[in-house]
Amino acid sequence: MTDFWSGSPALEARLERVVAMIEATIDDRGFPLREATMAAAEATGKLLRPALLIIGSSFGRAAEPCRIDRLAAAIELLHVATLVHDDIIDDAPKRRGRSSLHASIGVKEAVLAGDWLFSRCFLLSSECAEPENARSLARLIAAVCSSEISQDLAKYRFSPSVRFYLRTIAGKTAALFSLALYAGASEAKAGSRTEQTLRRAGYDIGMAFQIIDDILDFESLEDVVQKPVGKDIAEGLCTLPLIYALKADGPGMEAILARVRKDDAASTARAAVEATSRAIELGGTVKARNDARRFTSRAITEIGRLPQSSSRDTLGFLAERLLQRAY
Repeated sequence: MTDFWSGSPALEARLERVVAMIEATIDDRGFPLREATMAAAEATGKLLRPALLIIGSSFGRAAEPCRIDRLAAAIELLHVATLVHDDIIDDAPKRRGRSSLHASIGVKEAVLAGDWLFSRCFLLSSECAEPENARSLARLIAAVCSSEISQDLAKYRFSPSVRFYLRTIAGKTAALFSLALYAGASEAKAGSRTEQTLRRAGYDIGMAFQIIDDILDFESLEDVVQKPVGKDIAEGLCTLPLIYALKADGPGMEAILARVRKDDAASTARAAVEATSRAIELGGTVKARNDARRFTSRAITEIGRLPQSSSRDTLGFLAERLLQRAY
């Protein structure tokens, strides 16, 4: 259990119950990979998505805590499944300092484990969610897959398109943040206006979150983010700081990026470090952080339209905290 929520004891207690539900769901004796998959689930981080769903549910009066917790567990299982598949696609050996699932048990087994997690997500949601929210989870998978495919097809092209980048992270990250807040409020019958406000706030928080995540690949320390700095560039990904650097000095950056190739690990590692350093010098991370601030500001504006409550305060504090995070 992460200590990220230690300042919110009530929410932390709810998340402990969610974690217990996730563990009970994975600990199925009929599932041969349960121990390795359990370890993968424990390495997922801050439990932001289930927390957002619980926060969203607090804006209505019809929330049944057990049903909400089960849906929060379903949301997190969906997230874990996508990470398992992401690590396979990226051939990432580590996930938050631990061996990734496919590195531990093999690619074929990890693919099947990710598929099994999706099935558990849909089973939980079908048991506890309103039909429309269960359908929204299914539609979300399609959006995530579409965004991942688009991103993968664009690898090593390093195209300086802000629009393509924003569209990709909207499908990869922001959609799930948005759905988590909205589904929680919808299950609690918070009312259409509040539900749509939370949907928009979740989208903006998710956009800012992913931009900061991509900035940390340039600015943070490896032992803090628990992955090699410059990893995105080495994998052929063109995130927002690099896009702004390409706009500032296209020929110079392109000369460096030409040495980033799938078939030359040594050259790629050196070029990724050089490109990361140069992008910072060109102000790429500063401009990207300004965009993250704008999305956070939009989220704060939406949150300000919600009914006054401790949950509104928690959500506003969370949006600001995620903007300032170092990991």
